[in-house]
Amino acid sequence: MNRSIHSWDSPSVNNYQQSIRQKIIGYDFIYDMMVNILQNFTPANKFLVVGAGGGQELLTLGKSFPSAHFTAVDSSKEMLELAAKQIESLPHRPTIMWVEKDLLSLRVNEVFDVVSCHLVLHFIESLDQKRTMLQKIADSLKENGVLFISSINADLTSQTFKHELCYWRSSMLHNGICEDHWQRFEQSFSVTTHPINLELLINLLKEAGFTTILPYFKTHMIDALVAIKGETTI
Repeated sequence: MNRSIHSWDSPSVNNYQQSIRQKIIGYDFIYDMMVNILQNFTPANKFLVVGAGGGQELLTLGKSFPSAHFTAVDSSKEMLELAAKQIESLPHRPTIMWVEKDLLSLRVNEVFDVVSCHLVLHFIESLDQKRTMLQKIADSLKENGVLFISSINADLTSQTFKHELCYWRSSMLHNGICEDHWQRFEQSFSVTTHPINLELLINLLKEAGFTTILPYFKTHMIDALVAIKGETTI
């Protein structure tokens, strides 16, 4: 599952950082607000980054938590290399264990304070696979651990889906995405992009053991949520 290159139709990993911002309005807010929210919790020292390719989580979190330990998982060697290149700019680089592995076969033997899973879930095809991965994430978190998750959320059968696509197309074209590129993205739905609606995502998170689930950012069809496992002491 090479989510970052083929699924988003990037010509190469080298222009990923530019193209992802052209496609997702407010892309950086997903990560900047994540760090802001983390200030409300007890110090976090162990992070699991699910779908770490590209490196934005590692770059943003690494600046604020330079002494933390990160486990960075992605199925794409090229995207992990891009992530490693991203963090070269940090004055104090955090400790990172790089794991090149299919996200669906993720096995972790550690317990983490924080997990991030940004822009990944919609590339997992079946509902059962999504449920399984979210449960694995929950199992890897300590009690009161925090998950930050963002994904494309939509009901492909609804009438509003067509309108949402139209608005997103306008934003992408305004930001320099060409029409051919947009059409390939549009055609990816139900092929490589498999969203579920927000209500169903929240229900899956509750099934996995998250008791507090709050939205913190939205742009077009993408929602970003913070979810707390078990009872919170925030």
